[in-house]
This record gives sequence, C-alpha cells and structure tokens, in this order.
Amino acid sequence: MSLGLNCHCDDYLDHAKFAVSVIQSRTVQPEQATKREIISLSGLDRVSPAMVYTVFFYRASEKQQIGVGSVETVRKALEKVFVSWYPAAGRFGINEETGKLELDCNGAGAVLLEARSDVTLEDLGVLWDYKPFYEKLVPQACSSSSSSSPDDLSLKPLVVAQVTRFGCGSLSIGFGYSHSLLDGIGAFNFLKAWAALSKGRDDQELLQQPNHSRELLSTTNASANESIYNQFSSMPVLDLYGIPTNTTASDDKSWEKTLNEICNLNKQGCDLQTFFIKEETLETMKNQVLPSGQLSGNHSTFEVLAAHLWRARVKALGLNSTTKICLQFPVDARNRLEPPLGQNFSGNAFVLASTSCYVSEVIEEPLHSTVRRVQTAKNAVRDEYIRSYLKALEASDKFFPSMRELTIVSDWRKIPFHCVDFGWGKAACAAPLATPVPQTIYIMQSPDQNNAGVHIRLGLHPDQVDSFQNHLYN
Repeated sequence: MSLGLNCHCDDYLDHAKFAVSVIQSRTVQPEQATKREIISLSGLDRVSPAMVYTVFFYRASEKQQIGVGSVETVRKALEKVFVSWYPAAGRFGINEETGKLELDCNGAGAVLLEARSDVTLEDLGVLWDYKPFYEKLVPQACSSSSSSSPDDLSLKPLVVAQVTRFGCGSLSIGFGYSHSLLDGIGAFNFLKAWAALSKGRDDQELLQQPNHSRELLSTTNASANESIYNQFSSMPVLDLYGIPTNTTASDDKSWEKTLNEICNLNKQGCDLQTFFIKEETLETMKNQVLPSGQLSGNHSTFEVLAAHLWRARVKALGLNSTTKICLQFPVDARNRLEPPLGQNFSGNAFVLASTSCYVSEVIEEPLHSTVRRVQTAKNAVRDEYIRSYLKALEASDKFFPSMRELTIVSDWRKIPFHCVDFGWGKAACAAPLATPVPQTIYIMQSPDQNNAGVHIRLGLHPDQVDSFQNHLYN
C-alpha cells in the first residue's frame, strides 16, 4: 500500500524563467479615522517579530471567472477591515522606559502590490509543494531591513499583500503579517473579515469584533531584570536548559536582528520538503498505537503524528543516543486561561507545550509511550502553566535553542486557510512560505476531498531527506 507522496517541484518549471512584474504599489489606510492608542504587547507577541507569509491561489475556470477589477475590490475591502482591525494598520516601536516592543496604532497603513506573470497555475505543478519562486508572490522587500535600529520599526508595515494575475487568468494573493501582531487564529480571523468585505458581506457573524487588548496576558509580578535561565518554574524553559543554545539577545531592541541572523544560519543548506500521508494511513497509525490498550482515554491524530514525526526526525538527524532532546508544540491558550481570552482575541495566544528526554528513549520505546509524553505535555497547559510561561518571557534576556536537539511541530489542520473566499470561491491552495525557522514541522490538512490526508512540511538537509522519508512511512 502506498503510504504517502514526497513532492518535488523542480520537475515543473525552471526557477530562473519565473518572472513577476510589479505594476503598482499602494499604501492602504483605514477607510475612516480609527482609535489612536499604544498597545503594550505581551511576551507571547514579542517572542517572534518576524514576518510570516502565505500565498493563496485562486483558479479561474469557465464557471469561476476572476474579473479585472479584483485588485480594486480587494483594496477597498482592506480599507474597510482596517476600521475594526486598526492595530494591523499601525507600526511597532520600542518603549523608552521598558525597552520592550509596543504597538502604535497610528493608521499608517499596509502595502498592497499589484503584479502580473505569464506563468499559468498548470506550470506550477503541485501547488502544495513549496517552491522558491513563491517568494516572488509576496512583497517581502517592503518589510525587510538589515538595520537593527529601533527607529526603523516605525517605517515597517505590519501587513503587506500582493495580488498577482497569472497568464491563465487565475490569481494569487500573497499575504504577510508580523507574528508579533497576530498568531495563526488571529491571521485567519483577519483574512476571513477582509474576504467577507471583498464579497460585499458585512453581517456581524462574519465581522465579529476583534479583541486587541493584551491585559489578560499581563504579568505584573514578573521581574524584568531576572535572567531567563533562572525561570525554572516554566517547563518549556526548563526543558530547553539542557540543550545547546545558538544565540542570546539582551532585550527587544537587539532581538529582531539576532533572530534574523540565526534564522539565516538555520536556512543554509536546508531545503523545504513536503510529504503526504493518506487519511486511511492516519487511522491505521492511530489503531496500531493501542493494540493492548496502553493509553487511557482518547488519543488524537495530532498526538500520534507528533510522536511519530519526532521519532522520524531524530532518527534522520543521526543524533547520539545520549543526547538530550526536546519536543515542543504550540497550544492555543485562548480558552485555557482563567478568565478565557475568547476566540476573537487577535494577538498571540499560543504557548509551547514541552517534553524532553534522551534520544535512546524516543528511539527504543514503543510509540504509545511517546504518545503519552505528548499527551502529558498538552494536558499540562492550564492557567498556572500559562502564567509561569508568560513570566519567563518577561526576563531580561532571550535565547534561541539549537534546532538539532529541539523539534517543533505546529498543527495547522484546524485553521482552514484554504476556505478564505474573496469572491472567487475557496482557494485552490493556501501555501505557507519559508518560515524564520525552516526546521519547524507543519501539519496541514489537504484541501483535496478526493485525496484526503495531511501534508507534512519541514526543512531538511539533502542528506537527511531519504532517511526521514523512510522513517516517516515505516
């Protein structure tokens, strides 16, 4: 039985022949005057100031025509959505007293590019498979800067977008946002509201008012002068303390530059690979984990997949059996805090669940034992855990761990980005671009109803691909 498919994009199109011409660049500001305020960001917001990009492909057909006025429709809708999502039209700055990143809701606006390419979607082959030329479908140059001066933050838009029309009449929307502004759920809610306005819909259900306040995530008892290495009450920090550290930064002013440097180092020689696992294979894996009822209660698809992916990656890296390793994965804290934040909270609300052990344990133990580690880590994320985690993030220094010993698994299956409809139907594909940490493993639901399953995407060095694939499918 075929368990999956590893896609390769190089068979379809020579990267050098892929050309995108920018026709127009506009600054899009809120349609009307919005609330002017300074929002103090939480530690969850400030941990990753990098831009995150996703390309949405919309396929034109005889039944689904995409008009030439689409860019103008999208632009006007963006002006409207900024009225309620006004922080997204603002800029970052550094608080002079605390030295921390903050959000200035000044209405400076977003950057929207209109572009054109002679390439067709058929030329691109399998849309889900990452291709380096996807980077040309988002306006990354608008947000990139080699300077580390905090003054430059006031010049960088927090949201950028590019509408590209292809030779076949299809469109793509390349959407980028600062991770310090939104998390995955916040980004999806923003896109859903933007798309609804683009379709001419403004009912309250679709345009649920977002909550931008970070007050429930404030840590008034945190000691900003205490090193993060002394914050042993936070499990994720404690687990990472036993593995090597790549770099540290003293405060928010230097963190973005430090993070960019280490991320560029991580990307060297690392290629993004996409694997596919069929739905029936996932069910077989889940059923085989508990042949003797070793686990009590339900075990989710994510728990089984995370355990299996951790083992496959550790084996592919060829780490020494006595090496300390760690698995971490984001858990949505919106409804785990007391009181809860609510699903309309726009900021970052994902905290890292964490479990660590030695390589020999993960390789030698049965899979159900590793699944139990994942379950225990996830179940630990409650109010006290989250408060401890937030306190640790307020420490005076920040650090970036080695990505050989640390495995991060991010589950995107419950955020249906491909369902975002600007008026041209659901997206044929919503493809995330290269992330600041390419070694992170992403689990994404396939939008193809005729070929149900999940896509697994992560960065691997060429000499690790075959080994990871063999362990993934065995």
